Amino acid sequence: MTEANFKTRVGKNFSRSAATYDRHAAEQRAGAATLAECAAECAKNLVEGPVLEIGCGTGFLSASLAALFPQRRLELTDLAPAMVAHCRQKMATEVAHPNLHYRVLDGEQLASEGHYALICASFVVHWFADLRPGLQQLLAALKPGGRLLCSYPGVGSYAEWHRQCARQGIPGSANALPGLAAVARAFAAEPVAVRQWEQVLVLRFPTAHAFLRHLKRTGAHTSARLNALGPAQVRRLLRGWDRDCPNGVEVTCAIHYLVVEKEGGCGG
Repeated sequence: MTEANFKTRVGKNFSRSAATYDRHAAEQRAGAATLAECAAECAKNLVEGPVLEIGCGTGFLSASLAALFPQRRLELTDLAPAMVAHCRQKMATEVAHPNLHYRVLDGEQLASEGHYALICASFVVHWFADLRPGLQQLLAALKPGGRLLCSYPGVGSYAEWHRQCARQGIPGSANALPGLAAVARAFAAEPVAVRQWEQVLVLRFPTAHAFLRHLKRTGAHTSARLNALGPAQVRRLLRGWDRDCPNGVEVTCAIHYLVVEKEGGCGG
């Protein structure tokens, strides 16, 4: 599968889920809430310049950014056109901000340098086809003294899913996720200060099928694997998982957070 084909599928699946996203995106909502707290800390001493959100989705973080930075240019972007449209509609009814701008954007293809004071990416970077250059590109787009804030499901997330695939004798169907060390290496040679931590979120579902439906209704079900599971394999996974967990399934999401401050500049 080519990178272009994968990204096209990601964008289409998130667009299809725009109407159901808000009701099901528990992990994404938690990640956005913590990034909003980080952005509030940054707002106290942030260099001058615009604010960019990559992967705005339906606007979980966007409204907080608008409240925190009422005088700055705020660019809200997403790979999925329907998500951008949904965010625009929601913001128009909930937020009064004079300088909001929307566009469809693949955050991995951000073509800017030294432009933004703050870049936020909540539940985005794990979809990057090439993590290290993608993160370095985001860093390059920051002004000296600018900040990069990211949340993403990290390695260790959905471990129960992996275990059940192994237990039922079928190939693992979850996408590989980045770890703290791999993310830190992207900035090892850069003049930056990096802070990382993890938040564990336990999700509960009545059945294994409800968990997979949860992924689909948030648009987070696009597989990067060349060979997706066949219907018979999926049925075997679901039957075995429910048999092992007759009182409902628990699935753990390890949300990783990243705060990067670029060297130089002074607070604005």
